[in-house]
Amino acid sequence: MKDKYQKTGISVLLLTAAVLLAACSTDKSRVDEIRNRHKAEETGKTDSLQEMQESFSAEEKIAEAEPVAEQSIIEEPVEEPVVEEVVYREPLPMFHDILEINPYVAGWLRIDGSLIDDPVVYTPVSQNYFLHRDIAGNDTSAGTLFIAVNWQENYHNTLIYGHNMKDGSGFGSLSKFTDPSYGLSHNILHFDTLYEERDYELFAVFYSQIDEEELETEEDRQQADEAIEAEGIARKEEELAAQAAENPQQQPPGEFEPIVLTLADLDLFIDFGDMDIYRQEKDEDNGRFRYYYYTDLSDPADFDYYVKNVKERALYDTGVEAEWGDDLITLSTCSYQVKNGRLVVVGVRKNH
Repeated sequence: MKDKYQKTGISVLLLTAAVLLAACSTDKSRVDEIRNRHKAEETGKTDSLQEMQESFSAEEKIAEAEPVAEQSIIEEPVEEPVVEEVVYREPLPMFHDILEINPYVAGWLRIDGSLIDDPVVYTPVSQNYFLHRDIAGNDTSAGTLFIAVNWQENYHNTLIYGHNMKDGSGFGSLSKFTDPSYGLSHNILHFDTLYEERDYELFAVFYSQIDEEELETEEDRQQADEAIEAEGIARKEEELAAQAAENPQQQPPGEFEPIVLTLADLDLFIDFGDMDIYRQEKDEDNGRFRYYYYTDLSDPADFDYYVKNVKERALYDTGVEAEWGDDLITLSTCSYQVKNGRLVVVGVRKNH
């Protein structure tokens, strides 16, 4: 699982910077626009003020000779600012305890009759952060199931990665789906989000392959992790410094004890908004069908292209169809039928 499309420690951090730079550029343009508009308004005010002063000087003498009538002051009603109400969504009870261990848990995947029954995390700042970490953040070769970056409810596809472990953990038992008799008898995939229980019917199973130049290196992941942890330490130091300023008797941050980061301190959340971060890759696909770029299927053309290519590559017919408006789930793991091979299982959510 060393795919370049998972290189979010570097690529997504760079993309995050690009988003922030774009936002800064946009903010600067808006500031310039507002500044120019204010200048124009001030110029207009100056001209109007000069005209008013000339008019007043001509009328002052007449006004002095005439009695001034009392006028009642009418106060303009003050409009209250509109505050958008933030609706809090309570997670399902099954997630209460595990969210205390890991705030990045986004769901739970279960396939009856298999070893797959595990929490799934979502860390868009660094998609790979739990590639070799357990749910508590400890180092482990098995890692944790994780959702591909750029995941939203209205994108119609949840792409989940997991290691193909020899002991069957992770996605080690996913290879059983290559057998039609097994797949058709284990055709319900349960994936519960924090707020909703969901069932998917097995749609297709197919093999794929990753191009050599799209593989990520261990060095890339290490650099991404170091950058994330450095940012976490910097934020923690700022918090401790602010606390020390409020309480001067408090021990200065970092003077005696090293800063210990929790998972929550890492801040691995980011909202890409409506940005299709893989739009260019999809436009340049040219029939290769790099399924890992199709995390956003909100465009009907992308949805149809994805479904068409999945069906064409399917190892067997499940009798299940998918159409625009359906939600998909895609499970991906390593396979060894070819170099850099991948095994992919796709399900479609019905009757919701």
